[in-house]
Formats: sequence, C-alpha cells, structure tokens
Amino acid sequence: HQGGVVVTERGFCWSTSPNPSLQNNQGIVIAGSGMGGFVGNLSGLSGNTTYYVRAYASNSIGTSYGSQLQFITSPVPPTVITTTVSNVTAFTATSGGNVTASGGSAVTARGVCWSTSPSPTVTDNLTSNGSGSGSFTSNLTNLLPSTTYYVRAYAVNSSGTAYGNQAQFTTTDGSAVLSTTTPSNISAISATS
Repeated sequence: HQGGVVVTERGFCWSTSPNPSLQNNQGIVIAGSGMGGFVGNLSGLSGNTTYYVRAYASNSIGTSYGSQLQFITSPVPPTVITTTVSNVTAFTATSGGNVTASGGSAVTARGVCWSTSPSPTVTDNLTSNGSGSGSFTSNLTNLLPSTTYYVRAYAVNSSGTAYGNQAQFTTTDGSAVLSTTTPSNISAISATS
C-alpha cells in the first residue's frame, strides 16, 4: 500500500544483526519503485551464517519496513593455498598449505595430496595435518627418483573438500652431490683438499 504517496524506492535490507534498516545493515537490494510484488537477490553472504532480512518501501513521508525474516546460509568449502615445494630429494619433499577461510564450518581435516598425474585428489597419496585454519607443513615420502609429481593442499569441512593451487616438482636422481675444495697447504710432497 502506498499510503496515498508514490513509493519512490523499495527493496530489502539485510544484516547478521536483528532488525536491519536502511541506516543499520550489511547490504541493501533495491528492487525498483511503485506498488506490487518484488524480488531481489542477496549476494556477498558468508557460509553457515544467520541473516535477518526485511522488505522496505520509501516515499516522501518516510520508510516503512515489513516483518523480519531469518535464514541460515549453507556452509561453503574452505579456502586453501598450496605452499611452494622445497627440500626435494630423490625420495622426499616438503610442501604444505594455508587454510585461509573455513567456509563457515569447522575444518575437520587438512593436508596435501600428490600424484604423478595432474590434479591430485585425496584418493591419491596424501598427508594428514590436523584440522582448523592456518598454515601447516607436510612431508611427502616414498617418492621415486627422477619423477615429476603434482601436489595440492586440501581442506575438508561439512560442505566437502577444497583444493589449493597445484604445484609441480621433480625429484632428484639420487646421485650423491659432491664438490671439490681448492687445495691448500701445498708442499713438495703433500696438499690438503
């Protein structure tokens, strides 16, 4: 109902706090003007979070609000980054990851997975590095010499498994690495090296 004055703007305001308004909100969706039904899409929401939403209509007299509704968003997969592979030998390497966002649900498992094929998953070789957000280090073992491997960090929450960026490395051939030092203490019959 317009109240005898033309509705100049209508839409929705939403927040994680009760009673959102045009002055106190985390987002507004403008859905045109005038009378009649209207719809709008709320975006930029976080996973597994309670939100409050109210419809509003404004005219030259002021703004009126509809009843408050409440909903909970579904969890989303966590966000994880794969760290650079280091300490590569013929049989081992070190990698890890950083779970930068939980997705609104507890991260119950994290680690890295690796394979000789691109896009490794948790059905391939994997480490288990606890739970929760933050950085972790993983030791990759039982590798083969002179072999190219692909590695990705993973993190699991109630919505599923997420993977970080893919890293690639090649193990060494296993040969001993030697260097010869410059001879010193040179005499007619001896030298040190």
